[in-house]
Amino acid sequence: MPLLLRAFLYFNSSKFSAMENKASEKQALRILFLASNPAEQSRLLLAKEVQEIANRLASKPYFEMKTDVAIRPDDVLQAIMSYKPHIVHFSGGGNNAGQLCFQDEAGNSKSIPPDALASLFNLVAEYVKCVLLNTCYSENQAKAISQYVPVVIGTKTEIADTDAIRFSTGFYTSLEADLSQSSLEKAFNLGRVAIQFDGNLQEHLMPVILFSSPDIRFIAEVETAFSNISNPMATINKILIRGLSLKGDAMGLSPDVVDSIINTRMKKLQDYKAGLAEYESNLRDALRDEFPPSETTLSALSYLQNGLGLRNEDVIAIQNKLLSDPKMDSAYSWYDRGRGQTDLNNYEKAIEYCSKAIERNPEYSGAWFERGYAYDRLQQYGYAIADFSKAIEHNSYWEVSSNLGLGYFYRGLSYYSMQPQTMENITNSMEDWSRSIELNPNDPNAYLNRGLAYQFLREFDKAIADYKTSLEMDTSSNKIKASTVTNIVRCYAELGKQDEITKWTAKGLELLGKNPAAYNMPDVVAENSN
Repeated sequence: MPLLLRAFLYFNSSKFSAMENKASEKQALRILFLASNPAEQSRLLLAKEVQEIANRLASKPYFEMKTDVAIRPDDVLQAIMSYKPHIVHFSGGGNNAGQLCFQDEAGNSKSIPPDALASLFNLVAEYVKCVLLNTCYSENQAKAISQYVPVVIGTKTEIADTDAIRFSTGFYTSLEADLSQSSLEKAFNLGRVAIQFDGNLQEHLMPVILFSSPDIRFIAEVETAFSNISNPMATINKILIRGLSLKGDAMGLSPDVVDSIINTRMKKLQDYKAGLAEYESNLRDALRDEFPPSETTLSALSYLQNGLGLRNEDVIAIQNKLLSDPKMDSAYSWYDRGRGQTDLNNYEKAIEYCSKAIERNPEYSGAWFERGYAYDRLQQYGYAIADFSKAIEHNSYWEVSSNLGLGYFYRGLSYYSMQPQTMENITNSMEDWSRSIELNPNDPNAYLNRGLAYQFLREFDKAIADYKTSLEMDTSSNKIKASTVTNIVRCYAELGKQDEITKWTAKGLELLGKNPAAYNMPDVVAENSN
């Protein structure tokens, strides 16, 4: 799993603000410095080269650099594709066949053929704008790569390590943030001058710069220009497009080619913005279900990021924004997560989340109610009753899915469900359902349940009245209604009212789609009375 997904919980809001401000200015330009595993002397020189480059970039906050001075051939592809650099800088050995030389795991020299490395850069041409081969005999390799990368720098023959370091120093001293062809060419020339300053009048001619075809170079210009545009519909976009069109014309490209390249980039920008919105929406939904996200969620988000082709820095900014939002840790957010877990029948998790909501707002009746409901589902009726009682006591901050009447209704259910059933608990349930009916007089379930309580308490006339009221209001299936009728028959049996027993038994059969005339009514009545 990408490191950023394991670590993104630790970014604080101040850092996000800084990233957000930076994002509104310029995207950080990434430089990847790669070198083979060298001998001891070469290792010291490479360390010096890295330090010199870092010194030159220290005053340029729009650049960042990652180094790997012990890169193996098999790691080159992974290093480039994971970091997505704008400049790739190779340093180390090269042979007179134009191949870059590395060391394998056994310490043996292993070279990469020019065509193989060129094929790699064909895959990453979308973001790599310049390749610097600061190695000996790298001109042929540079020519192969220049088929795909706008600007490639190599060396004609052998170049001394000290001169290679001087070239790097001069190059990065002059390098500008736009990475345009003119900027890179200027940096190249200053690198040559840095060698000359040391008195090496011939060595400064060793580095060579190669440019790709006009259309590839124009694509790079367009990519660089649009990397700093956050709104493809903004008015400034028209100015940018006009300037790029003039640039394409100056490079000898036809208007159709220029328009096609610009429109393709515009479409990519719009698709990228849509991808960011999709990622943010999915992350927001995930945080609604769980907070912080689980390893499973982080893995799924990683797949989504890769599928949408989103840059790490943009994803981190989204993650940071949502995770640093105080609303994510609010009482309502925790209640909402608990409610979602209840819908998934994850009652233990629902209790955990609703408890956090209650910690943040002890008067949150909706959270007390939801936790009580979860306890009831787990048959922990004592806890459920305590929570429903708190919800009723506070009687504030109810949510859409709960209210005072439902608080009494579900507390009555918990009282009624406690085992063994006692007169005290059934009386409590009857009283709660009576209060629920006062608050929600059109609820057939409250009448039905109170009828059950009355029947248990042997107050059969009251039970029958509630059952009949429930039937009048009930819009459920006939099968459910028939069950209520069965209870009415049993109550009449307790009262010894034979005519009512026969009448309601026949009604129950009709609800079940059966013809009462086809049955021996005394037998059916006796069965329903038991």
